[in-house]
Amino acid sequence: MSEAMERKANSLSRVLERLCKATAEGTPILVEGKKDVEALRRLNVLGTMITLMDSGRVLEDVLEEVREREVIVFVDFDRHGSELAKRVLFRLERRRVKANLVFWRMIRALVRRDVKDVEGLPSYLERLREEASLTV
Repeated sequence: MSEAMERKANSLSRVLERLCKATAEGTPILVEGKKDVEALRRLNVLGTMITLMDSGRVLEDVLEEVREREVIVFVDFDRHGSELAKRVLFRLERRRVKANLVFWRMIRALVRRDVKDVEGLPSYLERLREEASLTV
């Protein structure tokens, strides 16, 4: 059990490191809200983050302001997040903006049903690391 936890923690850490690198190189991240921004900051993701829902504006208006050629879409891992990712992908691609869903898909596959939203990632990773170290 601990070996599996350790592998999952290491895999999750590696994906988050790649996410940090991508944002450090200038690719912004689209997240749902302020709590998602805070969670990613706790995971040392420092780049530009654009919130889709907290601004009080319509989704289309927020997406219209995206000027980059590529953005990372990083929404919640539940059904609502999946539907939002599809809507964002469709709207951005119509404007010829690449919507990068790679990080979201990789982390969603790793956390499966254990984490439903972005704000739950820091505590989940911490819990994995603790459980892996307790059973060594």
